[in-house]
Amino acid sequence: MKDWLRQYKPYVIFSAIILSGFLVFMVISAGLYPIASVNGHLVSARTFWKNYQADAVYYQAFLKSLGPDDLKKTGQNQPPNTLEIKRLVLTKLIEDVLISKEAQNELGNDLDSLVKSRIDKVDQNPDLQKAAEGIYGLALSDFKQEILVPLAKEEILTGRLFLKGQKFEDWLSDTKKTSHVSVFSSQFYWDGKEIQVQQ
Repeated sequence: MKDWLRQYKPYVIFSAIILSGFLVFMVISAGLYPIASVNGHLVSARTFWKNYQADAVYYQAFLKSLGPDDLKKTGQNQPPNTLEIKRLVLTKLIEDVLISKEAQNELGNDLDSLVKSRIDKVDQNPDLQKAAEGIYGLALSDFKQEILVPLAKEEILTGRLFLKGQKFEDWLSDTKKTSHVSVFSSQFYWDGKEIQVQQ
């Protein structure tokens, strides 16, 4: 047995290295690595890229919908800086994690059924799939998961906080200040309020 191990050890090591490299490649290409951590909850690169691409498509659709005079008024006739879009998307994803966690704390097991109820109402719109693809460039299932679910949770939490005499904006601002956020990118950092671009 020892002779066999000695004889085939280089092949076993080589195979292990190849397998490890393949697994790393698969994880990276699938976007399964984290781009940020919010109080221990990981935000995947896959989620980030889906939202980034949706925002970029949305912005382009928005610009196309404006006439020349409207473009001059807004001053938005130039494509947005990609770093700025990434910054805004990552800030929103961090906020979504905080909102989701608090909504879960407030409503427990009822949250999922409330979110589903809100999405089911929107889902009855026959033009929803066309809008998801045309405005955001997302498949309907991705549109629901990346856009509608976070929006529903925010609306539900806003209502819940209102009943307790709190403003959503104040709660979010306070929560951001006390949250532990780590960003796994050399391009960005968290300043306690939002993502900023490293200079």
